[in-house]
Amino acid sequence: MSFNQRSLWHQTHKPQPPATPVRLELVPERTSNVELYTAEMLQRTQDELHWYRQLYNHAPSIHFSLDTTGVILSVNQFGASYLGYTPEQLVQTSIFNLFDLSEKQRLSEALIKLGKTSLSTTINGEYRLDCPESKIAWVKVILKILPDENGDLLADGNLCQKSPVILMVCEDITTDKQEANTSQKTQIVHKTQTSMQAQLTDIESLNRLKEEFLSTVSHELRTPLTNMKMAIQMLGIALNQQEKFVEFSKIFRYCEILDNECERQINLINNFLDLQRLDINAKPWLLETIPVHKWLRNVVELFQASNDEIFKQKINLSIAPNLPLLICDTFSLERILIELLTNACRFSPPDAEITISAQLKLQNMQFQVINSGVEIPKSEFPHIFKKFYRIPSTDPLKQGGTGLGLALVDKLIKQLGGTVEVESSSNLTCFTIQLPLHRQVEQGIGNR
Repeated sequence: MSFNQRSLWHQTHKPQPPATPVRLELVPERTSNVELYTAEMLQRTQDELHWYRQLYNHAPSIHFSLDTTGVILSVNQFGASYLGYTPEQLVQTSIFNLFDLSEKQRLSEALIKLGKTSLSTTINGEYRLDCPESKIAWVKVILKILPDENGDLLADGNLCQKSPVILMVCEDITTDKQEANTSQKTQIVHKTQTSMQAQLTDIESLNRLKEEFLSTVSHELRTPLTNMKMAIQMLGIALNQQEKFVEFSKIFRYCEILDNECERQINLINNFLDLQRLDINAKPWLLETIPVHKWLRNVVELFQASNDEIFKQKINLSIAPNLPLLICDTFSLERILIELLTNACRFSPPDAEITISAQLKLQNMQFQVINSGVEIPKSEFPHIFKKFYRIPSTDPLKQGGTGLGLALVDKLIKQLGGTVEVESSSNLTCFTIQLPLHRQVEQGIGNR
């Protein structure tokens, strides 16, 4: 080997440094444009879905999705809150629970009808709600069927699917309903007032005619009876002057019957006409300050003097001491007590006692007329103050009266602002009247 060859060999066989190990690295492939577009569309779709969900939940109206039986499948957040609930409280419950009981049948019929119509059909209606936590009382409801992705239409336009979803949109119309009701009530009130005014005008006209009629009838009835009464009295005087008194005993009896019946007819006409006038309008009271103790004694004495030959009962007075003055219409109060006294004497035995009492009862003056020997059945209490009503009796002596006295008492007492009550037991009958001590003097009412 030559020197040159050895040198070359050394150069080629010179020790080499250790080789660095080789590492494999994964180089990401370049994303295609199609994949980037798909990801962007997916994100955009998700954003749109989120936006639509927000729009659905917060739209200022009430939206339900229902199945065909009325079960709530979904409800927007605003609608649930507006009704006083959360969506979780409403989902999977019946829509009928939100409506008034009277509306459930009508709403059920609307859902059934919707299921039998075409897809494009909508059903509208106004319904009353029953949501205690909500201020809504009335809603306008729109119903429509929503086909799902698999829903197909038949040739006749009807929906062919197993479980269609029903969209229900509710609009609050409570304010409109209230305004309509208020307007309707106003119209009704106006019509009622107009009708009442016309009726009042007619009533006033009829009352005037009635007053004229009563005035005419009063004169035409009273005049002949007064003449008859006077003629009978003159006949009695003439008979008394005859010497043969015994021979005329029957004639006297007949004259007495005529006189009594004539007096009865006069009382009947007077009471009837007075009642009719009180029914037409209340006459203005002439108020006086009455010292009860003195006034009541005078009334009883005048009654006894006028009826001494007719009524033989003993009348007792029981007047509490130191009674305050009573402000009242003297004529009306005297008429009331005279009627009660007459009634008590007429239906009591001749030897019975009748008591008239006066005492202070709270802020009222109380008068009582108590008679013994007779008792009124409780079943007759509701009827005794009716016009022309007389208590049935088998005793003809107790069947007298006109049936107008107590009706007149009741009418006068009410117009004086008082009350009248009757009690009857243990062979006793008591009529109690109470009058306020002081009455407001109204316009047109003066003092005597």
